[in-house]
Amino acid sequence: MTKKLVTILCALGCCVMSFHARGQISVGAKTGVNLNQFQQPGTTIGVSLGAYGSYQFNSFLSVKIEPQYSLEGGARPNYSKYYGAVSDNIYYVHHINPSVRFHNLVLPVLVEATLPELTDQTIVPFIVVGASYAMTMSAMEVHTKRYSFNDQLGSSSSSSSSSSTYNMPEMDVSYQKENVTDNYLRNQWSLWLGMGIKVKTGERTFGMDIRYRHGLNNLNQFRFASPGNGSDIGIPGTGGNLYSSTLSINFSMSILNF
Repeated sequence: MTKKLVTILCALGCCVMSFHARGQISVGAKTGVNLNQFQQPGTTIGVSLGAYGSYQFNSFLSVKIEPQYSLEGGARPNYSKYYGAVSDNIYYVHHINPSVRFHNLVLPVLVEATLPELTDQTIVPFIVVGASYAMTMSAMEVHTKRYSFNDQLGSSSSSSSSSSTYNMPEMDVSYQKENVTDNYLRNQWSLWLGMGIKVKTGERTFGMDIRYRHGLNNLNQFRFASPGNGSDIGIPGTGGNLYSSTLSINFSMSILNF
C-alpha cells in the first residue's frame, strides 16, 4: 500500500513539471479548520496553514500540491496507570478525557475537476480527490489526571463493627500535557475527498472547500493491552488499532500565475 501511494504521489507531481508548456501554473496560500477524530467518539479541533502549487491541464482539470502544517488527532478512552508497586502514596493515576494532538507536516496531492461548461463563470464549483503523506513532528496528549492515594484510615473507634474502613483520597489536576510521540507511528497515509467553489476576481482566484480525509494505516505504535483481550500486559483502554480522520473547511487565495 505504501509503495503504491508513493508511486501515485510521485507520478502526479511529475505531471505538474513535465506538462508546463501545455497549461498554467498557479501558486498561492491556504488555511483551514480541522475537526479531527479517531475511530472512536470524541473530536478535537485543529488548524492547517500552508501553500499550494496548481497546474491547470485544461479548463476543467487541474492538479494541486499543498505542503502544509496541520494540527490533527482525536480523543482517546479513559485509562489508568497502577503505581501501587512502586509508590507508597500513589495507588492509581487515572487519565480522564484524554485527547491527542498530532503536529503534522502534510503533503497532499489532489486533483480538482469541474464541468467544462462552467469554467467561464465567475463562480466555479469543483470536486477534489487525492492522497497525502504526513510526518508527525510531535504528539501531545491533554488530559485530567486524577490521583488515587494509598491512605488507610484504619478501623473506626466509634463504630461497633469489627471491620476496617479504607479510604482512598483523590485529587484532580486539570489540563495536563504529556508528550506521547513514541506511542504513535510517525508516518501516515491518507485519502481525500471533497467539494468546493472558486471565485475569479481578475488576477486573483479565491477558493473554499470542504474535505474529508481518511487515514489508511494504523497509528498505534505503542502496543498497550486492550480491554477484554485477556492480557495483563500494558494499560487497558489504550491499545488496539487506531485510524484517524479529518473533516476540514479550507480557504485559499492565488498569489502568482505563470
